[in-house]
Amino acid sequence: MTTLSGMPLLHRKIDLCFRHFDTDDNGFIDREDLLTLGSQLLSKFGEPVTSPKGTALMDGMTRFWDALVAAADQDGDERLTRDEYRDCMTGAFVESPEGFDTSFRPLAEAVCALLDTDGDGEVDEREFEAWQEVFRTAPENRADAFRKLDADGNGRLTVDELLAAVRQYYLSPDADAAGNWLYGTVA
Repeated sequence: MTTLSGMPLLHRKIDLCFRHFDTDDNGFIDREDLLTLGSQLLSKFGEPVTSPKGTALMDGMTRFWDALVAAADQDGDERLTRDEYRDCMTGAFVESPEGFDTSFRPLAEAVCALLDTDGDGEVDEREFEAWQEVFRTAPENRADAFRKLDADGNGRLTVDELLAAVRQYYLSPDADAAGNWLYGTVA
């Protein structure tokens, strides 16, 4: 497995996502963190919780949380440490791609649908950067991430391209994979 800064690449990427999900920065992820993140996304895009996109996103967050707890909450405290989260993402989703497809892909699809504000199947750089802001991607990395993922340079990402980048981010050990830039540099 390729390493950056002495840590396996997949672990670095998973740890970065842990920071995204730990919205209150208390060192744990719990159900409230995921619902807070979902609410922040909906607010950023002006989407009501009760709209079809809002419902899909919040349902996706809930299903993802339930899958995380079932796979990783070793001590039954309804919150995940960084190690529990890393073990879960690696064991239940990375090493078992069907787990990714059943538990994580619906959430990724809901996020992508939310980003696609006009329903044309594409996400522009402004929409992408708004998502990245909510996920607390470093501001200096947002534009670079978009350009790395925009392989054809047309200034838009299709929802399918974005979903492929999400999958590549979580599943690929290749240090040169474009999907590694989903949330900026992991170096």
